[in-house]
Amino acid sequence: MNKNVIRLYPEGGESVPLRGLYLRQEKPAQENNQPYIYANFLTSLDGRIALRDVGDEHYQLPDQLKSDEDFMLFLELYARADCIITHGGYMRALDTGRLGNVLQLPESSTTQYLHDWRHQQGMNKNPDVVIISGSLDFPWHSSLVESEQTVHIATGDKASQASKQYWLDAGHQINQLGEQQLVDATCLIKFLRKQGYRSVYLVAGPDLLQDLIEHDYVQSFYITMSHQLLGGSDFKSLLSGEVLDKSGRMKLNSMYMDVENLNALGQWYVEFSFEENK
Repeated sequence: MNKNVIRLYPEGGESVPLRGLYLRQEKPAQENNQPYIYANFLTSLDGRIALRDVGDEHYQLPDQLKSDEDFMLFLELYARADCIITHGGYMRALDTGRLGNVLQLPESSTTQYLHDWRHQQGMNKNPDVVIISGSLDFPWHSSLVESEQTVHIATGDKASQASKQYWLDAGHQINQLGEQQLVDATCLIKFLRKQGYRSVYLVAGPDLLQDLIEHDYVQSFYITMSHQLLGGSDFKSLLSGEVLDKSGRMKLNSMYMDVENLNALGQWYVEFSFEENK
């Protein structure tokens, strides 16, 4: 995608290429082998990340928010990861066709620069995958076998023995990370550190994000803000759990403006860090 965006912060005013925007950033050094964890969301100006129609049991990313530019930046963040974290809900949505496959980097002339970048960094062709699920009720996806990715299945302590046995019989190890239904944030970080992961992309939704933020485990937060209002009475926003204390305070690292994307809408591409809370 051959276009430029305008840097607003720091030192605003310069026009820079959109392609490679998130690959040119330096990753901060981590202490005590702590994995560098980052997350990314796309939102409207009124904070909608997903909407649900009357009678529909599933929330969906509104088509009005989607853009080729945002998706390429999503893939650039993906390309930086040793490991991605997803969840059983995504695996179910993928299986039914409600969401597309982002378990691997797409193969195309448009995305070849991402594969080249990973090769130059000495990284595997695709990141490893951690699938978290409290119930272990999700389908496998054939692309994980075809791509020969390392996949870890993680759960809490409430999944049924039958569900655990299903995955054990299929040849997969079950990693119990905590004694509650959902994966415990501290246990998850210890597990990621044990695997030696340095760069972990969180694509598991807002619930795990909130838990990790509360424990000061997230280093960077990226957000694309589409210049539109969506409204809607049944929606999801970035976070919906308990009120955060100082752990939710962020420092602005960079901000870029796309004056007009391919959908004829403006967007801001923003990165924050939580470094001041450490």
